[in-house]
Amino acid sequence: MSAIDTKYSQLGGSSGLLGAPKTPETTCPDGVGRFRHYAFGSIYWSPDSGAHEIHGAIRNRWAQLGWEKGFLGYPKTDETKTPDQIGRFNHFQHGSIYWKPTLSAHEVHGLIRSYWAEHGWEKNPDLGYPISDELPAAEGSKNRYSDFENGVLYWRYGETKAVELSKMVLGNASKTASEVLEEIKKIAVPLMTQKVDGHQLYITSGPTLCGPEPLGSPINPAEYLKPVTDYSFNGQRVMNRLYKVHTALGIEVSGSADISASLELQIEVFFDKKTRTVNAAPRKWWISVHVPWPTSWGVSADEIVEQFKKVVGPEINKVHEIAKVPEGINILSVKTMPNGDLNVYMEPLL
Repeated sequence: MSAIDTKYSQLGGSSGLLGAPKTPETTCPDGVGRFRHYAFGSIYWSPDSGAHEIHGAIRNRWAQLGWEKGFLGYPKTDETKTPDQIGRFNHFQHGSIYWKPTLSAHEVHGLIRSYWAEHGWEKNPDLGYPISDELPAAEGSKNRYSDFENGVLYWRYGETKAVELSKMVLGNASKTASEVLEEIKKIAVPLMTQKVDGHQLYITSGPTLCGPEPLGSPINPAEYLKPVTDYSFNGQRVMNRLYKVHTALGIEVSGSADISASLELQIEVFFDKKTRTVNAAPRKWWISVHVPWPTSWGVSADEIVEQFKKVVGPEINKVHEIAKVPEGINILSVKTMPNGDLNVYMEPLL
């Protein structure tokens, strides 16, 4: 039996995680190692790395990066659960790929990986998991950076160590949660103070940064009070944490008790490198409506919700510019923090 056969047997054979073989054992395109593909993954072997399985989103990312002929080389571990018990990883000869459900899979290597490893890997709350591959700081630049959940690591070409960047404070670039809310209000309030099917909307409380009140539901109060969501992966990119904007509304009804409603918006704030703008866009929304008696004789909650769809629906994903970045400043990341602050990270000046 080959080393690949032995590994496959250790993993449970055809009844294990990889399933049935799809190809014969084959020499790799680099002429060094061997591989075999299975229904749900692969096993790769080389004399220096041994035989290891790789599957799922991590395997897909490795394939996109050139398999064993890419800069990562061969896998040195099987896919393994991270110490925080949330994500997964494979180590390779020249780097790693880490996966988290909300982030998908991203590679990290070189001196940036060395810094991350020396400072606690994904369990370091100041960094967390990578949310990007290692990237050039600018087009054609040899300087590099990797974006993480809660921070940015940067390596200047020729230096012997990577560094962790601090948020940008010049010109009040980074914002507190309350400052961000004021910018969000400029987008949200006009939406919430117009007419719906001839009925005037008005705000009774808010907008505030939190989820809706649980109202006796099993929602964890600590969760609904958080000002932002977690990251999410939409199949193409990692979306920034979304601001949770909660507003209580009234709807005027002539001659009857007014209708009350609770409108929830989730808004992404993000940086567009091409246009050099910081933008905000509503991504999700929902509403609950209460129609009191005797108003209920004339209109139903479902009818009001349908009217709201006509007003709010076209606003979803509409991009609003909230700041323009001056020339001469190279912004690497604009990051929504767990407490609702908006941190801006720029490439350090020489």
